[in-house]
Amino acid sequence: MSLDEATRSRIESFLDQDHVVLFMKGTRQFPQCGFSASTAGLLDRLVPEYTTVNVLEDDDIRQGIKDFANWPTIPQLYIDREFVGGCDLVQELFESGELHEMLGVAMPEPVTPEIRIEDDAAALIREAMQGHENQALLLSVDARGNARLQMGPEPSTALTVESAGLMLHTDPLSASRADGLVIELADTSQGQGLRVHRPGRAPEE
Repeated sequence: MSLDEATRSRIESFLDQDHVVLFMKGTRQFPQCGFSASTAGLLDRLVPEYTTVNVLEDDDIRQGIKDFANWPTIPQLYIDREFVGGCDLVQELFESGELHEMLGVAMPEPVTPEIRIEDDAAALIREAMQGHENQALLLSVDARGNARLQMGPEPSTALTVESAGLMLHTDPLSASRADGLVIELADTSQGQGLRVHRPGRAPEE
């Protein structure tokens, strides 16, 4: 399908808005597909701010961006108006360090951060991981210093940190931001859960 000039002009106006633009399903705060969530999550680790365009709000942009880049899927990442790729390619660039270079983010020297998991939090984590023996415990810290703990496949480039008998897997950039983190139990609106924070830093609302 050919791209009409009106849609092309709108796409180019989005690309003119920022150094980094991600066309995705949903928003940075509320992605609406796993691939968009993964790509936004990688960007969150590297840069504090970037522009997202929710293609679900506009059918012309949703189809038009595919024609614009001659790329059949969404999300699509652009840096300085140049098409970088979709989810899988962005993941590869992140793991190789090339995405850091594109975004002007220095690759840190490998470090092993000090992270403390409280005993009661460790017990809750072990309970949650029962039946998920093929999953690893992953820790990421974004460019704003917000930490996230989840289960998933072990990354090939992960660093490992042991605490309370558990192995945490993290990427080098997150590791450089993770020193001093504490994982503990906390009361939430859904009941008791985990809180990952650095003592002395106010938790995110």
